[in-house]
Amino acid sequence: MNLLEKVTLLEGEADQFGFRWETTDQIMEQIISECKEVSEHLNVPGNYSKTLLQEEIGDLLHAVFSLCVFCQFSPAETLEKTLLKFDRRLQSVKQLAAERGLENLVGHSFDELMSFWKQAKINVG
Repeated sequence: MNLLEKVTLLEGEADQFGFRWETTDQIMEQIISECKEVSEHLNVPGNYSKTLLQEEIGDLLHAVFSLCVFCQFSPAETLEKTLLKFDRRLQSVKQLAAERGLENLVGHSFDELMSFWKQAKINVG
């Protein structure tokens, strides 16, 4: 069993036991809370604990996949669809860069990268 199937199985087990979400708002609150915890770990002065950061990112992923399951979406299918969309957009960014005579975007500012990204979204959705 892959990990995304395991998420669905565990969420179903929790639901059958009565440990369940009631609304998407509850899940969104959890996702926001997990985002804040990830941010807190990233903003620790000096070195952050990679182990704790990884745990918090894992909690965030789990909360997001819980939302998928709650909405009756397959986490694997949802992730696959978004990866396909990202790939289409990335290929469009590469094409836009090539049209401007650029081999890559190394060294370009974040704002420039986002400009390429926004145009790619317009081009391929």
